[in-house]
Amino acid sequence: MNVLILEDDVSRHKVFLQNLIGTHTVIVTTASAAIQKLVEARWDYLFLDHDLGGTQMVASGPGTGYEVAKWLAENPIRQPANIIIHSFNPVGAANMAQVLSKAVVAPGCWRNISLL
Repeated sequence: MNVLILEDDVSRHKVFLQNLIGTHTVIVTTASAAIQKLVEARWDYLFLDHDLGGTQMVASGPGTGYEVAKWLAENPIRQPANIIIHSFNPVGAANMAQVLSKAVVAPGCWRNISLL
């Protein structure tokens, strides 16, 4: 199973990896890196954070997870079968979910990933 995670918080990286033992997991910290990985390979799961670069509760736009969600909406052939939005930013998460109708919003899911 191939898992791509967009998350900028290093402490969450460790928790994700502990919960995803036995998978091929790649973690990226920027929207542009996530888009590049989506171009390069197919993923079974994509976990999307909204607020990146140490910011919190920012508006959706360039440099956020929304940029990735919007890119995926424009490139549906690259969408993983399973997309989980794990942001605690309720407005940002809702914006991403609006453009990615099949995404699941699950803030904090890295603590105990039971969606796999």
